[in-house]
Formats: sequence, C-alpha cells, structure tokens
Amino acid sequence: MRPEPGPSVGVIGTGRLGTAVAGHARAEGLCVVLTGARHGWQAEGTPDVVIDASGPGAQDEVREYCERNRTALIECVSNLDDRQWAELNTLARTVSVVRAANLSLGHYLQTRLLREVAALPEALRPRASVRERHPVAKAHRPSATAVELGRTWSALSGGEPDDISSLRSGLPVSDHEVMWTWQAETLSLCHSVGSLEAAAAGAVTAARWVHRRKAGMESMDAVYDDLLHHHAAEYR
Repeated sequence: MRPEPGPSVGVIGTGRLGTAVAGHARAEGLCVVLTGARHGWQAEGTPDVVIDASGPGAQDEVREYCERNRTALIECVSNLDDRQWAELNTLARTVSVVRAANLSLGHYLQTRLLREVAALPEALRPRASVRERHPVAKAHRPSATAVELGRTWSALSGGEPDDISSLRSGLPVSDHEVMWTWQAETLSLCHSVGSLEAAAAGAVTAARWVHRRKAGMESMDAVYDDLLHHHAAEYR
C-alpha cells in the first residue's frame, strides 16, 4: 500500500524564513503551488495548506484567501495584533489553523521541561527568568517566543517571571534561555538555533499534520504532542 502523498502547500513571504520553508517543502517532496510576496502572488493551483511566513501587513490578504478557498493555515507571523488574532480565531471556525510563533522541535522540548519544573510542589518551586537573543535585525523585543515562555510559566506556576530580557547582537538565528533559581543553586535551559532549517522543518511537519484535520485553532505544542503520542503508540 502506497503512503498517502503529502499536501500541496502555498508559502507566503519570500524573506529568509519563507525561502527556507519553500526549499524544505520541495526537498521533502511537497508541491509548492503558490508563493506570495509584496509585489504579488504566483499560483499554479490552490494549495491544501498555506504557510504564512510574511509579516503583519500581509495577514489580512492571507486570511481572506484561506477563508475563500477553505485552506488550512500555518500562521508563523509572531507579531500580529489583537484584531488579527481575533480574526484568525474566527477563521478557525471553518478551517484548521496552527498558531506557530516558534516552529522548532527544540523549543517544544524546552517548553515541556518548563512545564515539568512549574509543576513542582510549591516548596520546591524556583524563581524564573527568561532571556532571549536575536541579531540586530530582529524587528521587535522581547520576542514572541520569550513572551510565550513567560506566560506559560505564569499560567502553570502561579508566579510571574522575575524578568524577560532581550539582547540584540551576534549571529543568526536566536537563543532562548529559561533560568530557575533556588536558594543555593541555579538551573539554566538554553535553546539555540543556528539555521532557519529548524523552523522550516517544523513548518513542513505542521503542514503534513494539519492537512485534512477538522477546523479549529491549534498550537505547535499540539502538533508535536500528537506526533509523539502516535509514535509512542506504535511501539507499545
């Protein structure tokens, strides 16, 4: 029995991330039938899944396209405003949407470990802080990933991080560090990304996962949780 072919994809955004995503999708055997840039979109067909790696200014056009064509969406743009996220939540009533501010497997594992520490008994629970580093070209600070790490800690531990700090320096791509402090010891968990291939691989993983799923808003954590669950089930 032949494996089911992967979904066709559209990639919106021709910057570094969009270029990496399109290249990785083709290397994985997926058909890229739509590309979009500021000067216009080029289509050879209607994709099964759109991967949005553009910017806030293009988001309305991306959302309207997915709504019109009933196309699943991987939303990789991290700095959308509240109105845009509200409209994406409305879109998720009719199509599958994955909120993917950070696409990498390493970030997912970092977040899983953060949850484990946050679940410690109160007497053993440390204080926490978050630090992120991006090159000087990074548009906003702190990064969406750092903010999300802080929010996750707050939601699960009941306490705010002592600090969420930013540094704009160094080489691509990024570092995100969570530091926990007890009375006499410190534990640091740092996730470093040296190539956008990490994010591109995550985007293609999400596109395969979201294809033909029911409408709804999901996160990259849900994507990886589900894949690990099914992988574990195969070995039981």
